[in-house]
Amino acid sequence: MRCPRCDLALEPSTPDPRTPSVAGLGCARCRGVWLERPALAQLEEVVEVRWIELRHVPPPELQAELLTCPRCVPARHLAKVQSERDHLVVLDLCAHCHGVWLDGGELEAIQQKGLVAALADAARFLLGRR
Repeated sequence: MRCPRCDLALEPSTPDPRTPSVAGLGCARCRGVWLERPALAQLEEVVEVRWIELRHVPPPELQAELLTCPRCVPARHLAKVQSERDHLVVLDLCAHCHGVWLDGGELEAIQQKGLVAALADAARFLLGRR
């Protein structure tokens, strides 16, 4: 399979060393990664709390570019879906094979949470239990 952004051959990769059992296909040039939907769900369970949340997501105009599925033949366009975990991340989903393309930096953005947001989530959880 080839990268939908760079057209380079995608190589087997482990997108997150904290979850070595989750495999994907990565692009060495743009750092994008192709995942199966269940693999993305596993990676979304990883949350890294940081003092300051630094996101390195592609600019909106790049995320808006129409991409084609690297797996499907004939080629199919990937649907744009805003991530539930981070509103700045736009996922590219294939409705046919259910694969997901994440541009470089998007996985990290999905997995990071600032300290203030993490504390707010904890407070909501605790107040909801009372």
